Amino acid sequence: MTPTTTTPPQTSTLHEIRLVGRGGQGIVTAGELLGEAALLDGKFAQSIPAFGPERRGALATCTVRLAQGEILLRCSAAAPDVLLAIDPTIWRQAPVFWGLKPDATLLFNTTRPLADLPARPDGRVCAVDATGIAIEFLGRPIPNTAMLGAFAVATGLVRMESLEAVLRRRFPEKAEKNIAAARAAQERLQWA
Repeated sequence: MTPTTTTPPQTSTLHEIRLVGRGGQGIVTAGELLGEAALLDGKFAQSIPAFGPERRGALATCTVRLAQGEILLRCSAAAPDVLLAIDPTIWRQAPVFWGLKPDATLLFNTTRPLADLPARPDGRVCAVDATGIAIEFLGRPIPNTAMLGAFAVATGLVRMESLEAVLRRRFPEKAEKNIAAARAAQERLQWA
């Protein structure tokens, strides 16, 4: 009999990503797009959204798992490798750092300097003004696709080509604008 556990198995092929933000910022859609891009890369993927009242501004999270093999877990993220803070204020108000691995990559949507952002003992901190990029390219403050472009370059867990293919399929009439936003985020990403 195998004991049950709430933490993922210790394997380098399973990566957990926690997306956090507010309703209306495309958190659930971002999780789906990330999972679809991983599938195109030949990986297994899982997206588990969680949100309170279905309204704009409410806390929204999504756990995405990517792996080279089958994913057997069916719970929210227990020990994320990556945090995507899509709302620039959420990390100060909600327990978004709960359970993060010490070497987690933190990716923030913010205009603040990197020195003002929380750091991880052994992890990497990245920042990009995804909201500004979304307004510039999409005309709306929906930063999810810009954050996914930054995620692709910051982590290497999905290929940009796969992300672009998913955006073309999901948003046929707005694909080029979303792709431009994702590429701009890659170019403007700041690293610490």
